[in-house]
Amino acid sequence: MDKYYEVLGQRVIDDKYLIAELINEEVMKDSEPDDMVQNEQFIKQVIEARAGFVELLGTSLINSCDEKKVYEAIDSWGFATGRYFLEANMMLDAALAESSLYRKHLAKLIRSEGKLQSIPMETLFDAMEFFHTLLDHAMYSYSSAYIDAYQERLTAARQEFFELSAPVVPIADKVAILPLVGDLEIDRVQFILEKTLTAANKLRISTLVIDLSGVVKVDSMVAEQIIKIVQALNMVGVKAILTGIRSEIAITLSQLGIDTRSLVTGGSLKQTLEKLDFTKL
Repeated sequence: MDKYYEVLGQRVIDDKYLIAELINEEVMKDSEPDDMVQNEQFIKQVIEARAGFVELLGTSLINSCDEKKVYEAIDSWGFATGRYFLEANMMLDAALAESSLYRKHLAKLIRSEGKLQSIPMETLFDAMEFFHTLLDHAMYSYSSAYIDAYQERLTAARQEFFELSAPVVPIADKVAILPLVGDLEIDRVQFILEKTLTAANKLRISTLVIDLSGVVKVDSMVAEQIIKIVQALNMVGVKAILTGIRSEIAITLSQLGIDTRSLVTGGSLKQTLEKLDFTKL
């Protein structure tokens, strides 16, 4: 290990809170005083996190001879920090913009310590190049972790939406309603098919009213899936009644060559429920 790297790395570690405070001042320069007071605890946590990252950079310079160890530590930091700031609702672009502030203040510190210790200019350039490489890798690790966590959140939210948007609601013995609302994307309809068959078996229903009055639009692919739901229900002994079929939905079904007269329809949901004789179901 270059003795000068150890000197520079230790100086970075010693001044970690100073650098973190300087970065915070620049980030918060346009913030209202009241906002800073209200978010005081969070700001302290962010400063602590910045100081920890600065210390990691200083330690990485000291350990620069062990490249594998250095990059493993950076990746570990990126994974934890990216996810933390997503949970804190911090925007990715704002976090990435801070990299220039780290570069600026680290460069000032390196120049200052270089003059103080009479460190060769070439060594100072190499040290800054090392920091630039580390920062680039850290931002990549941070971004990857942030995006991965964001995608996981979207997937979880989408799954939750699917679960909530396909409720098979029992209204009488062996009778249930499936109200559908919003856009019926192909993957959502396939989920509805699976969930409906499972619910039909679990609830032991013989009649399922599928209400389409809240559906925004139905294209040919979705219409085919709706027919598959009806056919699949018939195969397991469940009578499917379609209600709320608007003219545009009927036209789409007709364009597919489907005789809507072969489907059990019931006008509006209200009309269908009024006509059902629950005592005979």
